[in-house]
Amino acid sequence: MKEKLMESATTFIVDLEARLADGVDPPPEMEALKAARDADSDEKTLALRIYELMIEQGMTYDIDAENGKLSPTQFDIKNNLDIPEVKAEFAHLYQYGMQLIARDLIDVDVAKECVKTRLIERTGKTPEEFDAWLGY
Repeated sequence: MKEKLMESATTFIVDLEARLADGVDPPPEMEALKAARDADSDEKTLALRIYELMIEQGMTYDIDAENGKLSPTQFDIKNNLDIPEVKAEFAHLYQYGMQLIARDLIDVDVAKECVKTRLIERTGKTPEEFDAWLGY
């Protein structure tokens, strides 16, 4: 499993670097993932760093419909929670975290903190409101 996570980390890094529009900086989470990979970190650390980078990519970048390049978003998440695509993105990232827990790749408390700070806080909702919004 660790080898697969190392490969996933490298693939994700290379893909994200290639997809950034000219002059667009990668999120700091990419450096954290590179550092974890290069330090031969354990499976749980690698999985968490991949998850953090997934969240930041989804929350802080827009994809250009014409060329697929990523650029910083100007989107106001808190004021657009009623848009189905916004809810779907949050649901996807939340469910991915739950899958990591189920596969014992991230500890429950670590996942909760990550979801709270990187997803829930962006909505302005409480954890209970967030779960209700997603239908849990």
